[in-house]
Amino acid sequence: MMAAALLLALAPPLLPAKATSHHGADWPQWQAYKRDFIQHDGRVIEHSQHGRTTSEGQAYALFHALVAGDRPAFEQILRWTENNLAGGDLTKRLPAWLWGRRDDGRWGVLDDNAASDADMWLAWTLLEAGRLWHEPRYEKLGKAVLDRIERLEVVRLPHLGPMLLPGPRGFHPDAHRWKLNPSYLPAQLLRRFARAGNRQLWQTVLDNSLTLIRRASRNGVVPDWLIYRDDGSIASASDTDRIGYDAIRVYLWAGMLPAGDPARASLLRLLSRDCDANLVASAAEAAGIRIAIGPLMKATGNHRCLGQLVRAVDAAWHRDLLGDPARYYDQNLSLFALGWLEKRFAFTADGGLLLPRHETQ
Repeated sequence: MMAAALLLALAPPLLPAKATSHHGADWPQWQAYKRDFIQHDGRVIEHSQHGRTTSEGQAYALFHALVAGDRPAFEQILRWTENNLAGGDLTKRLPAWLWGRRDDGRWGVLDDNAASDADMWLAWTLLEAGRLWHEPRYEKLGKAVLDRIERLEVVRLPHLGPMLLPGPRGFHPDAHRWKLNPSYLPAQLLRRFARAGNRQLWQTVLDNSLTLIRRASRNGVVPDWLIYRDDGSIASASDTDRIGYDAIRVYLWAGMLPAGDPARASLLRLLSRDCDANLVASAAEAAGIRIAIGPLMKATGNHRCLGQLVRAVDAAWHRDLLGDPARYYDQNLSLFALGWLEKRFAFTADGGLLLPRHETQ
C-alpha cells in the first residue's frame, strides 16, 4: 500500500499553486492524522505524553493543513494556538511551548518559554499561507512572529556571529556556553526569512548553521544537541553516534532541498552514508525516523536504501498511520517525508512552497 505510493513517480506536476478548497480529502494520511491527533477545536494532542500539546505540534499541523489545502483545519489550529499559547495575540508574544494538565487538575500553559523550531515553522507557514491564499492577515501575522524571533531568539555568538537559540531562555547556561539544536534550522525556512525579514541576518544565520552542521557531524551523524563555547569550539551534547529524534530532522530537511539550493550538494554529500552501515541501523527503533530518511535517499539516488526503508515502514502501517498505537512524532515525520516523496509539495530555491495545482471549487 504505502510502498507503492512511495515508489510511484506519477504524481501531479508541481506548479505554483492556486488557493484550494478540497480540505485534504485526497490525502488519507492527513485525514487519519486529523482523526486521531487533532481535537475539533484545533488542538494537537500527544496521547503518549498525558494528552499534552506543544507549539511544535501546532506549527507542524498548520504546515500540513496548508499542504492539504485544508483551510478550515488551518483556521482552527491557528485560532487555538493563538488563544491558548500566545495569550490571544501572536503579534505580541511567541507561543508557549508546552500546554497540558496542571497539578491542580486544570488545563493550561505549563511552560511559557518559546521553542524556536515551532516559531520558525509557524512564521514560515503563515507567510506562505498569506501568499498562496492571498490572505494579508496571515502574511501580517507571519511577519510579526518573524520579527519576534529576530529580536528574542537570535543571538550573536563569539567567533561565529548570529545564531538561532532553541528558545529565549534556558540555552545559555553560563558565560562561556550556549546549547544549540541543528534540526531547528531548515535552510528552506532561512531562505524564506531572508526575503521576508532581515536579509543579512538570516543569510548569515543560514551560513553559520551550515558551518555548525559540517563541524559537528561525526561520520555523517549529526548530534541532537550541540554545545558551542566562547572560544569557537563545538562539542556534542549527545552521548551516542546514532541518529536521534531531534537530529533526524537535519536529514529530512536536507533531503527535501530543491535542486537549485546552493547548500544542497554539499549537505547531501555530508549526510548521506551507506544505509546498511549507518542510517537504517541508527533508526532501527522507530518507524518515523526510518521514513524521515526517505527524502535523503531519494535525493541521492539511493534507491536500494529507499526500498529497504519502505519495506521496513510497511510493517508498521495501520489505518493510514505509522504504528499501533500511532505516536504523534512519528506521524509528523512521515507526513513531511511521505508528502514530499509523493510530490504533494516541494520547496523553491528561495524558500517558498510549491504545491500540485488544484482548481478552486
